[in-house]
Amino acid sequence: DLPRTFPGHPWLDTPEGHAALRRVLVGYSFRDSDVGYCQGLNYVAALLLLVMKTEEDAFWMLAVLLENVLVNDCYTNNLSGCHVEQRVFKDLLAKKCPRIAAHLEALEFDVSLVATEWFLCLFSKSLPSETTLRVWDVLFYEGAKVLFHAALAIFMMKEDELLLTHQVGDIINILQRTTHHLFDPDELLTVAFDKIGFMTTNTISKQRKKQEPEVMKELDERLRRLNSLRTDDK
Repeated sequence: DLPRTFPGHPWLDTPEGHAALRRVLVGYSFRDSDVGYCQGLNYVAALLLLVMKTEEDAFWMLAVLLENVLVNDCYTNNLSGCHVEQRVFKDLLAKKCPRIAAHLEALEFDVSLVATEWFLCLFSKSLPSETTLRVWDVLFYEGAKVLFHAALAIFMMKEDELLLTHQVGDIINILQRTTHHLFDPDELLTVAFDKIGFMTTNTISKQRKKQEPEVMKELDERLRRLNSLRTDDK
């Protein structure tokens, strides 16, 4: 994953940059063996390396993000925390943007097709870096609920366009084009907090607890099917 992390960057995409990123990621895998390395962390760690003074500072900021800011189990083997976040996001989209949610459901579009990357990479792979860092400022200050605010805002900003779509590919193209060209962080954050409205951490925590049993049940069933297939292959 090292050469695929921000390819073409004048420092990151060099042997020196790859080595620094490798050291931060491997270092964290020793700190938390349950996480180890998970795809998505390379983008988070890479952006931290670009804004922090040293590799050690980037390492500790990564630790703070994973251990104090984000929910548990987002980056463990079964990504259970991320699956829970996606279900909560789907519910919030239905409440905050009901027309969009109904239209996407009619097209059988699963929002996790785009939102999983947003949540795992904390928007660092999707938004321009200056916008991502503004989102991170609020993320460190207010916690993981900020990811929901930003994700909902992206959908809300393109509501009119999304409602005119008839194919899944068109939805993905609109959302990718929107995120890649969101160079004005004020535009995103104004929608995220002024138009989305207030959401408490407590409210979102209750939604997580509601979704967690179903997610764990599905993951257990998936694991059983996988083990069954392996047994049949043997």
